[in-house]
Formats: sequence, C-alpha cells, structure tokens
Amino acid sequence: MSWHRIVLPFTTEIDPTVVEIGKLAWERYLEENKPVGFGMFHATEANAAGEEFWVIYLTPVAASVCSELGKTYKAEPCDVPARDEPNMAYVFGDPRTMSLLQESYEAKLAAKAAATAPANAAANSAA
Repeated sequence: MSWHRIVLPFTTEIDPTVVEIGKLAWERYLEENKPVGFGMFHATEANAAGEEFWVIYLTPVAASVCSELGKTYKAEPCDVPARDEPNMAYVFGDPRTMSLLQESYEAKLAAKAAATAPANAAANSAA
C-alpha cells in the first residue's frame, strides 16, 4: 500500500469537488469504524508555469478504504508528503498519521531530484 494524492485546480472559493471528496472519505471512514492509519491531508503546490493546485493526500489505509475515490478522481500513488509542504493541513482521521509525514519538504524535493538525476543524465547522453 502506498500514499495517494488527488490533484485539483486551485481556487480561492469553496470547491464543491474538494467538499465531495471529503464527504465521501468521511463516510467510508465511519463505515469502516475509524480504522487506525486512516488520514486525509490537504496541501497546495505549483508547477513550473506558476499554476497552483489543491493536493488531497490519502494515507495508505485511506487510499485502500476509499479506493472508489481513486477511480473517480484519478488518485495517483505518491511519496509520503512532508509536514511543511505549502498549506499542509490535517483534515481528519487517525491523528497519529501526522507522525507519518516526512520532516522536510525541501529534503523531499532534493531526494526526488537526486533519484531522477541518473535517469535524466542517461537520457541526455543518449541524445
């Protein structure tokens, strides 16, 4: 099982899609008797062009329990988020899931860049 995320366009208004995802996840959380390890988090991120997005993170337990969300809203496997990601917020679930978050967003980005550097170097040398 892995962490999953759902990426949606950013808006400063209340987004009905974000609300719907939260409601559906909350219902599953209650139906499954509040499983240990279930957690939902929200954050924001921007791409290279400066476009901003909402990111809804689901712990591995939440992603498993809410598998229908992944199909409807295109959840994708992801790295464990960091506690200091932009606008990171614990939404609901098992509060112990907050301890699962990585310590540093910058360290997470550096590790990701280091992991992709060999592949990028190989692709560039082949060109």
